[in-house]
Amino acid sequence: MTDVLKIPEAAMSVISSSYGNDSLALIQWAYEAGLQNVTVAYCDTGWASPDWPMRVDKCEAFAKSRGFATVRCKSIGMAELVKIKKGWPGNGQQFCTAHLKGLPFLTWIDEADPEYKAIVLIGKRRAESEARKNTPEYIENSEHHGGRRIWHPLYLHTDEQRNELVKRAGFEVLPHRSKECNPCVNANRDDFLRLTPGEIERVNDLEVEISQPMYRAKRFGAMGIHGVVTWAKSGRDRGSIQEETADCDSLFGCGL
Repeated sequence: MTDVLKIPEAAMSVISSSYGNDSLALIQWAYEAGLQNVTVAYCDTGWASPDWPMRVDKCEAFAKSRGFATVRCKSIGMAELVKIKKGWPGNGQQFCTAHLKGLPFLTWIDEADPEYKAIVLIGKRRAESEARKNTPEYIENSEHHGGRRIWHPLYLHTDEQRNELVKRAGFEVLPHRSKECNPCVNANRDDFLRLTPGEIERVNDLEVEISQPMYRAKRFGAMGIHGVVTWAKSGRDRGSIQEETADCDSLFGCGL
């Protein structure tokens, strides 16, 4: 048990989950900490890998076995969003997280928690990346969550501590981030190499339809998803590591 919990007994705790390693670790942590009245919320981006729905089913079953409720929030989907925006998210304009995760989550939680008493738990950790190295334990009155309090219980957890939680949950540690959005606008070489032919063609079809590549040619020295995948297979490096390892500090825990 932990002695840091200061949540009103009647308040709902909502775990914003992508069902990757960090989200799963947070669910296990919440169980071990003895949190009550917990709901695990997952947002369907419409851009997940083909095998990810099975992962979601398995993780939801796990959360329920721990006594937690689960919910799925439906978004308009990446393909429709890209068509509406007439362009891809990225390059400093990552509108995907707000539309595919933020809005669906807020719509659901405003109905489930009309008095704004819920606390939202997110599995962000400082050790994850440079972009998240300053993650605080709490964010008070988050405007992106309807003014609710945000809690990052694992913010000081190392990768090893996170992995131990995942193992205690009965899962193997994934060698990649959540595939809730695949490929992500911040995908790296390894992510491209894991893409299925169907995922590659899904990107290519949208690139053709809106006449715009998903990834800037400057970033990988290649044009279009086929060119980027060819770059990934070639093993060529970009001059700047920042160009290959882009990341974001999503307030909604993308990729966790």
